[in-house]
Amino acid sequence: MLRKTWAVLVMVLAVASAHAAVQWKEGTHYTMLKAPQPVANAGKVEVIEFFWYGCPHCNAIEPFVDAWAAKLPRDVTFRRAHVVWPGRSDIEAHARIFLALKSMGLDAKYQQAVFDATFKDNLDMRRKEVVVEWAGKHGLDRAKFASLYDSFAVSSQLEQLRRLTKTYSVQDVPNIVVNGKWVTSPGHIGKEDGTVLQVVDELIARERGRAVPEKKK
Repeated sequence: MLRKTWAVLVMVLAVASAHAAVQWKEGTHYTMLKAPQPVANAGKVEVIEFFWYGCPHCNAIEPFVDAWAAKLPRDVTFRRAHVVWPGRSDIEAHARIFLALKSMGLDAKYQQAVFDATFKDNLDMRRKEVVVEWAGKHGLDRAKFASLYDSFAVSSQLEQLRRLTKTYSVQDVPNIVVNGKWVTSPGHIGKEDGTVLQVVDELIARERGRAVPEKKK
């Protein structure tokens, strides 16, 4: 009886060990960009989240991304980029919200609030008058926000986002790029939760040793 119990225990431990050893696989849980891109800071690992305010999948993982971003180590930089696809005026309207908030230094603070307005409050955030009204109710300077929304600066940045979306070959969202090289998403993982960030963390660890240290001034 004791021998049988011991055999079962050994089997359980072996299965547990094998499970723990399983790593995320390239081609399944993440892929490599066909054309790797340079990062903004060679001394740090860069993570970019491509998203769209009208995307329910982006909305689903946003709380996990937000919590993850709040605990980033110093050698990792993180930024969000709203996608802009040709011929999609609805996406451009959402991107203007992101850029107006970014110009005010409030994009991270109001990221979840914009998703909530869209998916919880069912506001049509593609309409400027609705967005400006929303901004005012959330304590933002309504006139300043409205001015930025249609400004030349935001229009120029909109074009930059369009080029960035094309450069990184973003076909769907959410899409997370690590160090200008690796791409992963909830679609790769098959789950819309924090699991995708485990893949991101593993890719960061892989790239960390390849980052070029910043030169001391």
